[in-house]
Amino acid sequence: MNSDNVMVKIDSLSKSFGHIKALDNLNLDIKKGELLGIIGPNGAGKTTAIRIICCILQPNSGEVTVGGYSIHHDQIKIKSMIGYLPEEPNLYERFKARDLLKYFGELYGVPKNQIDHRIDELLELVGMSKRADDRINTFSKGLRQRIGIARALIHDPEIIIFDEPTMGLDPATSRTIRNFIKGLKGDKTVILCTHYMDEADLLCDRVAILNQGRIRDIGTPKSLKEQVHGDIILKVRVYEPQKIDTHRITVLDSVEAVSLEGNEFLISLHTREDISNIIDVFGSQAYSVNTKEPTLDDVFIQSV
Repeated sequence: MNSDNVMVKIDSLSKSFGHIKALDNLNLDIKKGELLGIIGPNGAGKTTAIRIICCILQPNSGEVTVGGYSIHHDQIKIKSMIGYLPEEPNLYERFKARDLLKYFGELYGVPKNQIDHRIDELLELVGMSKRADDRINTFSKGLRQRIGIARALIHDPEIIIFDEPTMGLDPATSRTIRNFIKGLKGDKTVILCTHYMDEADLLCDRVAILNQGRIRDIGTPKSLKEQVHGDIILKVRVYEPQKIDTHRITVLDSVEAVSLEGNEFLISLHTREDISNIIDVFGSQAYSVNTKEPTLDDVFIQSV
């Protein structure tokens, strides 16, 4: 990757908490203007990595540069470049929405002759103009997330980091926030940590799979899904798996792999042409048959 196109460079990063190694020689380059998703199981190191990028935590070893600035020497500059929305944004509940944004705008040094316009612009952007003078403690979780996003953007940062931005939200609010994040692509460098594979698939230019403090795989959602055996997965539930002659399935031209989970066969296929022949093998033993395309869930399970 061209170094001129790298906004965040993580080099040999390690961090431990006592005997627990959260990050283990982590290496990752994030391009300018891309939306990078980071997915992984609980305890994979996602939030630790983010908090180090944001200069909230210090690593045990390794380096992170943001726009060429080092987390060890240029923390004030880096913090001015980043807008961060944690999973649980710490909003001062007695503040009104507008007053909260003004407070953080002043902290970040937004010019006084611009701050009111910037606040109005952001409230409109996140759909909160009509609640601008209401107190934070009257807001639902979804509305707090919207104000949290506005707070993260108040100083017009070059990099936006979202940590589980739709966790626990209703579908309509999740859709609104996802659409907002999608609209940032290209204009900002965006890092999205999420447990939702469909969210990463929908939004991200690239996805990094993190587990046990290391990147296990990285690529576009399309390229990662292409690594899963087959273009189609046929799922067949049967009464008695031991009675199925799987050799009659594996010899078919379109079949890549056959596995058994409990009483369900998972058959990876290049094409649909042999599906009817496969179903004939199962005969009356089959009581449920369906197909699906490979998803990031399949990639995630395969990687971790």
